[in-house]
Amino acid sequence: PGLDDDVQTSTWTRTLNVDKVTGDVLNPAEPWTPDKPTYDEVNVPVVPGYYADQPEVPAKPTVQENITDKVVYKPMGKIVPVDPSGNPIPDAPTPQYPNDPTKTTPNQPVPSIPGMTPEKPAVTPENPGQDTKVVYEMDKHSLTERFVDEAGNELEASVVKGEDYVKNTPYDVTGDSKVIKGYYLKAVPDNAKGTFGDDNVTVTFTYAKLGKIIPVDPSGNPIPDAPTPQYPNDPTDPTKTTPNQPVPTIPGMTPQTPVVTPKQPGKDTPVTYVPVVPEKQLQTAKIVYVDTKTGKTLETDTVTGKSGEKIDYPTTPRIDEWRDKGYRLVEDGFAEAGTPVYDDNDDVEQIFIVKLDHDTAPVGPNDPHEPETPINPNDPNGPKWPAKDSYTKQYTSTVHFVDENGNKLHDDNVQTSNWTRTLIVDKATGEILNPDEAWHSDIDKYSDVKVDPIKGLLSDRNSVPGEVAQQQDIVNTVVYKQIGKIVPVDPSGNPIPDAPTPQYRNNPNDPTKVIVTNTPEIPGMTPEVPSVTPENPGEDTPIVYNKVETPTPKTVDVTPETPKTVDVTSETPKATPVKTAPQLKKLRRQNYHKLVKSKIRR
Repeated sequence: PGLDDDVQTSTWTRTLNVDKVTGDVLNPAEPWTPDKPTYDEVNVPVVPGYYADQPEVPAKPTVQENITDKVVYKPMGKIVPVDPSGNPIPDAPTPQYPNDPTKTTPNQPVPSIPGMTPEKPAVTPENPGQDTKVVYEMDKHSLTERFVDEAGNELEASVVKGEDYVKNTPYDVTGDSKVIKGYYLKAVPDNAKGTFGDDNVTVTFTYAKLGKIIPVDPSGNPIPDAPTPQYPNDPTDPTKTTPNQPVPTIPGMTPQTPVVTPKQPGKDTPVTYVPVVPEKQLQTAKIVYVDTKTGKTLETDTVTGKSGEKIDYPTTPRIDEWRDKGYRLVEDGFAEAGTPVYDDNDDVEQIFIVKLDHDTAPVGPNDPHEPETPINPNDPNGPKWPAKDSYTKQYTSTVHFVDENGNKLHDDNVQTSNWTRTLIVDKATGEILNPDEAWHSDIDKYSDVKVDPIKGLLSDRNSVPGEVAQQQDIVNTVVYKQIGKIVPVDPSGNPIPDAPTPQYRNNPNDPTKVIVTNTPEIPGMTPEVPSVTPENPGEDTPIVYNKVETPTPKTVDVTPETPKTVDVTSETPKATPVKTAPQLKKLRRQNYHKLVKSKIRR
């Protein structure tokens, strides 16, 4: 620790008598007397981070020698946070015990670790020099869903999804919003999906009141005491209201529209009502929007006014609405009437027909559109563009190259044909009007595929003819099998041990054939044929080999018989000449090499 020593001093004295003549000390045994009888007790100081082996050094009597006492300090132990498995928690604080000075103070508070809880709040170390492990567990967090209005008032009871979540656990409750009568969900809260941190999670779904239908007079003022019904909830989507809601009935008044579809679920929709004029003074006119393709009425607007008055009604906004839904104008019977006025005939309905037909649009390789997106941009919930494969497809012609077991020998040959057509789509319904439209390919025929030779293998064909492109995948398989071998056999037909059995040689110009193959050489044996051209290249060909026999040379006694004597009276007898050279040559061809003796004269 670097503390200075505590040093106490005692001074010892005595009085001596000296012989002034000789200088001798006359009382050398005179006792010494200290200035203090004992050294004081020393309190051991506290050194932060260390503990001493004794609390104090006791007082000691003074003696005539130096006294040394040692106080030994050792490092204090630490509080070590560990997980339930006993492993130290990374980056967790490990505070040392405070000292006193030979021991640590009791009930030491354990360190705080965000997101974790210790099994005990304090420790009292038994051994001040030994670390104390404290087990921490991950804090448990709860996940609660609240359903409130904009003022924070609870609309439905909160839901506790769980209480044992730990830090870094992901969660997702985006689909837990509810349909609450009279309210709509403003938005899914940002924290409806996330990961637990150090705190509990509360996901608050905030709702706002649904709007209402507000009956107003022609000047836009709310009609006193008129019912203002709230929009009904969409039972499947808490963020929406249902479309085509009927407006309320007000005695003595007529709404300008029988139903409304709110664009914003929280915003009121004013609906204009006009007073009902007595029948004799009031006339009714109808503007009917008709689908000329189906003959059905798309919509009917009813207007009222006095006989002879101008019918103040524009058809353009309605026509634009239907254009946005994929229709086109065929005939505007109201506009063509010039400046129509209310008639005075109570017995005949005054009707103006606006004819609308389904508009069309092409979709195809030259007019592509993203599938499943709105055909009419201003009608996002309307019909969608068809799938891409309804007007463009791709087919292949594939040649596999395999052995007899189906194992792939080299890469497939794959050719592609692209088929397209242009479809005409009904923009009002999304229906394809020409589903039987012919397809056209970018190629008429696939190319021929040449089959390459593979050493040691024989294919079942030398090429695969290209087929006419069609609307289906085409698969051909070229099968290779092992080429046969030359098998040397003895005259009995048995294979000759250790003899080479070479395969036939591939024909480099035709993978279905082989070329002439020489028979192998076997020392001491001769094949019956020098080469092989097999009729069936896939089968082995046995070739008979014969041993080369070397006969033992024979000795031939060519001593001629005893010459015979011919008795001729008139002539002297003569020997008959015999030529031996041709006979010897013949014998040598028969492996008779040694001429023992010849008594024939040449």
